[in-house]
Amino acid sequence: MNILTSAYACDPTRGGEEGFGFSWAWNTAQQGHTVRCLTRPVGRANIEAHLANQEPNGAAGRLQFEYVAVPKWVDFLARWQFGIYLHYMVWQYLAWRTARRLEQSTPFDLVHHATYGSLQMTSWLWRLGKPMIFGPVGGGQHAPKAFQAYLPNWYKTEIPRTFISWLLVTFDPNVRQNLRHASMVLTTNQETAALARKLGARRVELFLDSGLPDSFIPDQFPVRQPAPELRLLWLGRLISRKALPLVLAALAQVDPRVRFHLTIVGDGPMMPLLPGLLQQYGLEGKVTTLGTLPWSEVRQAYLTHDAFMFTSLRDSFAAQFLEAMATGLPIITLNHQGARDFIPAGAGLKVPVTTPEETIAALARAVEHFYDNPAARENMGRAGYAFALTQVWPKRVSRLLQLASEAVKTPATAPAPRSHSTSYPIPG
Repeated sequence: MNILTSAYACDPTRGGEEGFGFSWAWNTAQQGHTVRCLTRPVGRANIEAHLANQEPNGAAGRLQFEYVAVPKWVDFLARWQFGIYLHYMVWQYLAWRTARRLEQSTPFDLVHHATYGSLQMTSWLWRLGKPMIFGPVGGGQHAPKAFQAYLPNWYKTEIPRTFISWLLVTFDPNVRQNLRHASMVLTTNQETAALARKLGARRVELFLDSGLPDSFIPDQFPVRQPAPELRLLWLGRLISRKALPLVLAALAQVDPRVRFHLTIVGDGPMMPLLPGLLQQYGLEGKVTTLGTLPWSEVRQAYLTHDAFMFTSLRDSFAAQFLEAMATGLPIITLNHQGARDFIPAGAGLKVPVTTPEETIAALARAVEHFYDNPAARENMGRAGYAFALTQVWPKRVSRLLQLASEAVKTPATAPAPRSHSTSYPIPG
């Protein structure tokens, strides 16, 4: 097929959305398809350096990037927290105009919107009138208000985010039109799936947004040697919605007989708060903070711990879960959103999200259970490892392309509107 991929975030050297965007495009080309990828100039140097090191007759020869730039004043406004919304919408409009031009010389069989993976941060490419896969996307999930004490800066992060999400869904007609015209909407959790259906999506399927390179997964399940204390790992950006204080509150309630040590890998706005939080919960000497580590050391961190404990209160899924399972780590987490929907039941302990008191107590009991039952930890680690083997990028893309072949057989329900009805000038 001749495929148009939209990847606002795209960079082969980074994780998260940037890494996802590049991986969708690259692995699609590796499976023999011709891919034209729309992205921003910000990742151009890293993309071109990566392609220069590949065989020109392979995927690199079938993958071509179009770098869509927004006006400088839009770039300037994106420096502020909510300027990114304007930046994204302007870029989507310009990407659509670029796609219309490309379509004139090379008709596309399929459009795939890969990033941003947010239902509200929608796409303009449905206007091409082509079969379209939208996603995987999240965005329908919200942090439970009862837990706001464990999300620092709740009023600066969660309330504005919820308000803007409501504005976009309610007043941006492009959100509904995109969902209604998409041949298939892939969502990363049940909350987003329900919202997509409510807004008119014709076919919705749960689908992970993340994958793993084959090289990340050990050839054999890594068996941990017994240690005198339970080595817990928390890894991610230190931002409010990841709810690290919830983990600390739980560890403060663990039975004193249980020997444990928590390693925190990552950096972010919450880092200055950590010393005070450790003192508040009486965890001095039981927690080590390593900051941001190179990718090779991140993998080693997974391999040198006994369990992964991560309790984000608002997340589509969290790529760290997949990385942890790939390295054989059993998981302690919350039974909601993407973690509820995708982590196998046998791969860890998922704690109900009820009241803060009940959830924190249940997390503490999970730590105690892991300490007392090393055989259970290994069995859960093996279950997660088996699941991770099915989630390498080539298999992820094969599944998406299988769905795409169905989409191609089911063209969009309405023709693309005339250009004069959707076009407006963007000052440069």
